[in-house]
Amino acid sequence: MDGIPLELRYSLPEKGYERFWEGLKRGEIWATKCDKCGVVYYPPQVDCTNCMTKTEWVKLGNKGKIMTYTVVKAKPQGYDKLEDYVIGIVKTEEGVDLMCWIKGRPKVNDTVTLTTDGMRVIGETNAL
Repeated sequence: MDGIPLELRYSLPEKGYERFWEGLKRGEIWATKCDKCGVVYYPPQVDCTNCMTKTEWVKLGNKGKIMTYTVVKAKPQGYDKLEDYVIGIVKTEEGVDLMCWIKGRPKVNDTVTLTTDGMRVIGETNAL
């Protein structure tokens, strides 16, 4: 059965988020942290939604643990030509939960090394 073809186009705001996008290109993962209440945001936010205070940039480390994951077989438009892939939620050493692509054979609580491909965060397992 064929589905209804959809085309979705959107633009991401760059103003105020340059450090995040440029960091991904350099292999760095950046989040923002509220100076007042300490909430860390990933993806980053300019203002804290908890106390409406400006946030500061914080660089995240490159280690984390897989909290959960799923194998994507029904792919959204634009990804339909890709083979099945894995998306997971990883808790970083700083306690930040981030969604990323997972490479390798994931298991919950596995340690992953966080890298980027210039556009997104990738968690690589040690398992082959």
